[in-house]
Amino acid sequence: MFKKLSLLISFLIFLSAQTAVAQVEVELDSISVTASRISTSISESGKNVSVITQRDIQQMPVTSVDELLRTLPGVNINSRQGFGVQADVGVRGSTFSQVLFMLDNVPLNDPLTAHFNTNIPVALSEIGQIELVRGPASASYGADAVGGVVHIKTRSYLRRQINAGDELQTSVFADLGGGQHNLLKGDIGIDLNKNRWRFSASMRHISSDGEELSNPVFEPGDSDEPTYDNYFEMTNYSASLSYRLSDYFTVYTRGGFDDRDFSARYFYTRSQFDHSEEQITNRWGLGAVTFEKDAHRSEFNISYRNVDDTFDFWPGTLPPNEHTTDQLFLNLSHQYEFSGEAISNRMNYIRLMAGGQYLDKQIESTDRGSHQTDMGGIYTIGHFSWVNGLNVTASARLQYDSIASTEFLPQLSASYNVGDVTLRGSAGRAIRVGDFTERYISSQIPDLAPGRNIGNPDLQPERSWTVDAGFDWRPASRIKVSPTVFYRSSSNLIDYALTNSNNITNADNLQPNEEYFYAMNIEQSSAAGVEFLTDATENLGNNRSVGMQAGYTYIRTTSDGDEPSKYIANHPKHQVNLGLRFSTRWGSVHTENSYRIRSEESAELVDGDVPSGYFISNLNLQVTPGWSPAMLYIQVMNLTDTQYQEILGAPMPGRWVMGGLKLRF
Repeated sequence: MFKKLSLLISFLIFLSAQTAVAQVEVELDSISVTASRISTSISESGKNVSVITQRDIQQMPVTSVDELLRTLPGVNINSRQGFGVQADVGVRGSTFSQVLFMLDNVPLNDPLTAHFNTNIPVALSEIGQIELVRGPASASYGADAVGGVVHIKTRSYLRRQINAGDELQTSVFADLGGGQHNLLKGDIGIDLNKNRWRFSASMRHISSDGEELSNPVFEPGDSDEPTYDNYFEMTNYSASLSYRLSDYFTVYTRGGFDDRDFSARYFYTRSQFDHSEEQITNRWGLGAVTFEKDAHRSEFNISYRNVDDTFDFWPGTLPPNEHTTDQLFLNLSHQYEFSGEAISNRMNYIRLMAGGQYLDKQIESTDRGSHQTDMGGIYTIGHFSWVNGLNVTASARLQYDSIASTEFLPQLSASYNVGDVTLRGSAGRAIRVGDFTERYISSQIPDLAPGRNIGNPDLQPERSWTVDAGFDWRPASRIKVSPTVFYRSSSNLIDYALTNSNNITNADNLQPNEEYFYAMNIEQSSAAGVEFLTDATENLGNNRSVGMQAGYTYIRTTSDGDEPSKYIANHPKHQVNLGLRFSTRWGSVHTENSYRIRSEESAELVDGDVPSGYFISNLNLQVTPGWSPAMLYIQVMNLTDTQYQEILGAPMPGRWVMGGLKLRF
C-alpha cells in the first residue's frame, strides 16, 4: 500500500513537472564554487559540480548531510544507520577513504578512520552551500581528494566579507520535532549582524531509542537477549564570529563541540560476540584571515581538531579501545587577477594562485599506540578565461609526506561554451595516504589472536589517474541536461589480505606461523562509468513552482587480477535517483526516490543481507500559513518500509514517521 502511494505521488508530481519544463531557467550555473580553490562559476570550472543550496536543505526530506548527498549522481553511500549516525561516502566508485570532506576551506577527514568523515560538526541550519566536485582534486587540496571533494560552506563563511547595515539585524531559526521510537530532534540557530561584524550560534540534538531488532545470535544460543536496540544520541554546538578589520581585511573564526553515543553493533564485525557501543567526542576550531584589494586576494586558514573515540566491543566484559587524535591544518594562498588592459582583448581575465599547506596528525591509542605524521605541499593554480567561451584551469602540486616519497600531482580542466551547450573535461593525478587504523591497528595487543586485522606502518600512498568528459545542455530556460563519462586507473590500493605471520616483518605481537589480515598495497584496479543528471524547474505563478531532478549512475570496477575485493568495489553498479518537488505560498511537497542495483552479500550468523536491488523513497510535506513565521511538516523516511542493509549486518531503518515545527524570524 505504502509503496503504491509513494509511486503515485511521484508520478503525479512528475506529470506536473513535464507540463512545465518549457519555461525553465538554470540558476545554479551562476553560483560561485571553488572546484580548484580559485573561485569560478560552475560552467567555467570544467568539472562536473553539483551544488545543494540552503533552500534545498530546508525543503528536502533529509536529516543529515549524507542523506543530502544520496540524491546526487555519482555518489555512493554505505550507511550503518540513518540520521547521520555513520556513513561511508564514495564518489565515482571510489572507496570511502578517497573522498575529501571540507568545512569552510579546511579538511574534515579524520586521521583515525574515514568511517568518521561524515561526522559533520555543524547544524544543518548553519550550512549555506554544499559543493560536490566530482573527480580528482589533489593538485589543489592535497591527499584524499581522489574520487571527489565535498565542500561544506556555512552561511557565515560565505557572507563574512559583506557589510551589514547600521541597525542590528537578528534572525532566529528553530526546527523542533519528534517521531517514532522516541525520536527527538532540535536544530536552533541565531544570527546577529551589524556593520562590520557577524555572529552566529547553533545547537543540534537528535536522539532515539532506536528500532527493536531481532538478535540473530539468540536462537543459536550465543546470547540470552532476544532483541537489541540500535539507539543513538548526537549533540553539537557551534558558534562563529567574523569582523571586517578594514575594507581589505576580514577575520573569521568558528568553533564547536560534537558528541555522539550510539549502538555500533555489527558496524565493523560479523562476530556473534559483537555488542558494540561507541562514543565519539569532537572538539574543533578554525579560523581564516582574508585580504582583498584590487587584483590581489590572500587567505590564511588554520584549524585544530581533537577527537576522543571509545569503542566498547562487549561492554562490561572486555576493556574498550580508546583513541585520541589531534589534527592541525595550515594553508596560505595568494591570488592575482589580470583583467582589462593588462591582458589581450581576446580574454576576459587570468587568475593565478600560489600557496602552501601543512597537516600534522597525532594519535594516542590503546591498540594502535602513539604516533605522529605530517604532510604538506606547495601548489600553483591558473585559470584562463577567453571571450569566445573557452575556460582552462591548470594546477600542479608537490606533495610531501613524512613517511613516503614526494609526489608530483598535475591537474587540467577545461570548458567551452557554445550557445546552449557547455563542453567540459578534466584529467588529473591524485593520491590517498593510509590512515592510522590501516597503519597501526592491533599493533599494541600482546599475542594477537589469529584471524585479526594487523596494520602496516610501511604502506605507500594509493595513486590514481582520472579523466572525464561531458557537457551541459540547456534546451530551454531552467532545464539542464548533463551527461558525463569517466575513467580512473588506480594502483597501490590498500586492502587487508590473509597473510602468514612468518611473512610479516614489521609486527612483533603475532603468533608464529598463523594467518592474519594484513594491510597491504595489493590492489590495482580501474573504474569506468557514466553519470547523467537532468534538472528542471518552473515558476507557475502565484508563488507556485514545480521541479524535477533525475539522475542515473553506472560504475564498473575491474581489477588486473581476480575480481576486486568488496572493500575496493563496494558500490552500486546501477543507481537511479528521482527528486520531485512542488511548492506554493502555503507549503511544499518534496519526495526523493532511488533504486540501486549492486552485488548481493549475506552472512547468516548475524542475519546479514545486502540485497541485489532495493528501492527507497523519502517524503516531506510542509504547510506554511501565510500569516505566520511557523511551518508545520511531516516527514516519512523509507516510505515503502524496505528492509535492507548497505554494510553487512547493520540493518538500515524501516519506515520512520516524524513531524515537527520550523520557525524563522
